[in-house]
Amino acid sequence: MVIRRLVVFLFFAVSGSAGADGWDPTSKASNRFSINNTRHNLTVSFNPLQRIMNIARNDYLEVCVYCHTPHGASKRVDAPLWNRTINVDPYLTYDKPRTLDRPIGQPGPNSLTCLSCHDGSISIDSIINMPGSGLYNKAQETTVNFTFLDAWPGEGFDGRHFVLGPGFSQPGRCTICHNSNSPTMPDYEGFVIGTDLSNDHPVGVQYPVTFEANVDFNAPIAAVSGRMSYFDENLNSFADTREVRLYDTGDGPEVECASCHDPHGVRSGSDGSTFSPSFLRVNNGVADNGTSGTAGIVSHGASALCLTCHIK
Repeated sequence: MVIRRLVVFLFFAVSGSAGADGWDPTSKASNRFSINNTRHNLTVSFNPLQRIMNIARNDYLEVCVYCHTPHGASKRVDAPLWNRTINVDPYLTYDKPRTLDRPIGQPGPNSLTCLSCHDGSISIDSIINMPGSGLYNKAQETTVNFTFLDAWPGEGFDGRHFVLGPGFSQPGRCTICHNSNSPTMPDYEGFVIGTDLSNDHPVGVQYPVTFEANVDFNAPIAAVSGRMSYFDENLNSFADTREVRLYDTGDGPEVECASCHDPHGVRSGSDGSTFSPSFLRVNNGVADNGTSGTAGIVSHGASALCLTCHIK
């Protein structure tokens, strides 16, 4: 216990602020070139005490494995080679008055994948197939099994598999340290969506399929039948990472988390530019203005993401 308290103290002592990505200037992630340099790379802490994060999660030493696996992928969610536990309990969905009379269902696969971390109910290292032989557990598809996660042979503290936040019955949460009261560490509280989605941008909402004069939505430019519609801004007949899309899982095109966000990072401008803030597909107005955290960011204009879909 004394050792762990010392480690946490050192963590606070050496964490210095550094500009990085425009909405989170205390992050040391450069947010350039690849997911390796973003906070979605859970193998690094962007902290001088590299091993400090082992108190919070298993370090699998591989970037992609926290979400994907080449073998033994989940059959419970339609996502590419999915390796994370997902929440199968219902979410409280958007409930505010709306002018578009479209049903709002439960989050689809392209939201459940994001919510598997960001609803704060599942440990950030809870995966189905850990690297190596004999470290697969099918039950992990929908249930966090700490005994299974504790079997990881690498460094770490058994039983300390943190959720992003706010905690629930889990053994710890990232927002214990990463909160608005910390002067030196990135604040993660805004990224904990929770299971109550009633005050968030609706996911699982059907997008229009006809666009008469009284429909205040833009028509997608292209579609892949049975999969998605998308705004093919460069007209290359391919859904590029910087293009907003609506996912079709059987009920027509719907808005999901991944409609607007790409967890791998999206260049805000030309090759080598800093990724758009919050992993957005379209930069909603943050630009390089010479202040800490905005270097290299190219703005697409105020409300550019919103106006991709909405006519206002």
